[in-house]
Amino acid sequence: QDRGGARGDLEDRLALAEGVGPHPVNVPLLPAHSAYAGAAAGGRTDLLDRRLVVETQPRGSSLRVEDLGRRLRISGAARRTPWARHADALLIRVPEAAGSRWIACDPRDTAVTITPGLNLAGEPRDDVLFDDLVVGAENRWECPDGSLATRGTLLGCAALAGAIDATVALTSRYVNEREQFGRPLAALPSVARAVAVMRCQLSAARAAVEAARQSPTIMNCLAAHVDIASYAGRVARAAHDLHGAMGVAGEYGLHPFTRRLWAWPEEGIRQADARVELGRHAAERGAANLWADIIA
Repeated sequence: QDRGGARGDLEDRLALAEGVGPHPVNVPLLPAHSAYAGAAAGGRTDLLDRRLVVETQPRGSSLRVEDLGRRLRISGAARRTPWARHADALLIRVPEAAGSRWIACDPRDTAVTITPGLNLAGEPRDDVLFDDLVVGAENRWECPDGSLATRGTLLGCAALAGAIDATVALTSRYVNEREQFGRPLAALPSVARAVAVMRCQLSAARAAVEAARQSPTIMNCLAAHVDIASYAGRVARAAHDLHGAMGVAGEYGLHPFTRRLWAWPEEGIRQADARVELGRHAAERGAANLWADIIA
C-alpha cells in the first residue's frame, strides 16, 4: 500500500481470485500475487516496481542453486514457469525446513534461455534454462513464508471454484434454451439430474474454499485443493456431455472454462504432490488423530 497498492485483506484477495475464473481473459493475477508477496515479505521493495514471476523449486527438479560464498550459481531448468517471457525479474523460491530461500535473477541475462509454452488453458507457461547463471549474494533473502504458500494455494482454490461456477451457469442456460423433441433439454430427467449434480459439486467447491478460509492451515488448503480438483474434473465432463458437439466449437464459450478446470488443478502444486503431503501429515499425526483430521 505504501508503494501505491490498494488496501485489501484476505477476503478481498479471495473475491478477486474467484473473479478470475468466470472471465476467460488470461491475466497473471495469481502468479504475480505470489511473486510480489514473496518480494515484500523479504523486504525487497526495490523489486516491487518491476514485472515479477516466481518459480518454486519442486521435488525432483533439475534446478540447482550452488552457494559460492558471495555469489550463487544457478543451473538446470525451471519447467512451465508462469509468464516468464514477460518478466523483468525472475524469483526462484527454494523451500527449506525453516522457510524458503528466495533468489532474484535477470531473465534477460545471456545465461538464461526462455522457451515459450502454454498450458491447456492457453496461458503462458515457459521453460527457463539456466546455463550456470552467476548472481551476487545480495540477490538472496530468506523468510519464513509458510503463510505465503498457504495463501497461494487458497487463492488458486477460489479461482478454480469461480471457473466451476461459470461452467455450471453456462451449462444450465444451454439446457434450458436448447430444445429437442419439442421441449427444453432440461425437461429430460437425466439432464435435470446431471445439472443438479453439477450444482451440488459447485456448492461443495465453495464449501471447501470457505472451510479453508476459516482455518487457513497448509493442510486444510491442500485438502481443499485436492477436493476442488475432483469436482472440477467431474463438472467439466458433465458439461461437455450435456453440450455435445456445441461444447467443442471454437466460437462457443464452454471450452475456455473447461480447459481451466483441467489445467488449474495441476498449477502451484501438483495433485500427486498434494496427496503425498496430506498422507505424510496424516501419518505423522497418527491413527488417534485421523478421524479428527478428516472431518476438520
